[in-house]
Amino acid sequence: MKKFTFLLFVSINTSALPEIELKSSEAIQSSKTKSGETLSPTIQDKLQLTEELIHSPQIIRKMINRAIDTRQFHLLSELNRIYQKTQNPDLILLNYSQAIIYSLEGKYSLAIDLYRKIIAQYPQFHPVRLRLAQVLFEDQQNEAALDQFRKLNSEELPKDIKGLVSSYILAIQKRSDWQVDFGLTYLNESNINNASSEDYIYLGNIPFKKSADDLPKKANGVGYQVNLSKNIHVISNHSLYFENNLNGKSYWDHHDFDDIQNRTSFGYQYQNAKTKWNLLPFYERRWFAGHKYNYGYGIRNEFQHWITPNWQFTFAAEFGQLKHKGENKIIDGNNLLSSTTLLYAFNSRSYLYMGVDRLQENLATRSFSSNRVTTRIGWGQEWWGGISSRIQLSYGKRKFEGMHSLFQTIRKDKEKDFSLTIWHRNLHFIGITPKITFNHHKVKSNLNTLYS
Repeated sequence: MKKFTFLLFVSINTSALPEIELKSSEAIQSSKTKSGETLSPTIQDKLQLTEELIHSPQIIRKMINRAIDTRQFHLLSELNRIYQKTQNPDLILLNYSQAIIYSLEGKYSLAIDLYRKIIAQYPQFHPVRLRLAQVLFEDQQNEAALDQFRKLNSEELPKDIKGLVSSYILAIQKRSDWQVDFGLTYLNESNINNASSEDYIYLGNIPFKKSADDLPKKANGVGYQVNLSKNIHVISNHSLYFENNLNGKSYWDHHDFDDIQNRTSFGYQYQNAKTKWNLLPFYERRWFAGHKYNYGYGIRNEFQHWITPNWQFTFAAEFGQLKHKGENKIIDGNNLLSSTTLLYAFNSRSYLYMGVDRLQENLATRSFSSNRVTTRIGWGQEWWGGISSRIQLSYGKRKFEGMHSLFQTIRKDKEKDFSLTIWHRNLHFIGITPKITFNHHKVKSNLNTLYS
């Protein structure tokens, strides 16, 4: 089956706030001072443990302050190590520089503890409060971050810092707003019914000619999706999460293949700067050809973690129960899905991922039950001139558990998928980004006259 798809995608945020991209707390501002100063190579050469420096705490103190002021944070670790060995070191300065080191290393909880300790002693130390608020924001502790930013907003601060604080407040409010995503797709299907193009079915040596309904059908239509979600903060990194996903296809020349699926999920979410974990019970319904087809319920577990700044691991597992009406009750049953993905980000413009998916369907009729294992690899790239692309290849094997009622053999399928999407990052129409997508799906079955 081949699909030529022209995708129009729009993301709508009901708060109508501008998108704000806020980097990590230590990358908000330029890495240089206004004068462009940097520590000289001669100073860097002195960052070795010597008796002279240990007995000169004032020099080390100045070097630490200068490294912070000029945002040369890579020097702080060695400077701190030396300063700790001096007599009566300034613990506030040590904690401040160590908190910066922790935040750069992604150890946000340790950085937060040190920043809080300083603020408890010196509540008017606004630079530390700003860094504390930024790290809380990075660690997805939205309410705590909002509290700190509001305290800063009530102070007399420089105009640029006031603007930065206001941007963070808007971004936090946006995180808890209703999120609405809308997608629209033009569909050109060459095999909407997933049928084999063979004209005859052979039972033994006896051929039976297929009817027109059993051969591949072409169709044109529109695909659409509407996703609605909201994060309800509870405490710290813990939230309740609501999501509703509606996906549909409508064919103006084949309404007997119209398909609508809706899933509503509500459950628990944990999120910090590196990790997100959802545990979501769900209820779903499906309508086919304008009629109720089935309904189901289950639970989904999703885990996502950045192992390093470049490597991301994602795992999802789902158990669901499906119920049908009338003659379709023979395919009632449950399904178990697991999906593992490993992604490597070369930089902010390019990434590569690979994964393995397994779907086990245990249905009332054994001949319809099956196990499918799919491997996939994909690549996303931002090119020059504003062009972006995403490509995915997958290969899967599906084996059914019971004998086919007609051929008295176990059905085995091999599936190949190819998908290519291209769009221009700067091309928008009232918030809509047009995308061109080509999909190719091929099935090779041992029962080739029916399913290949």
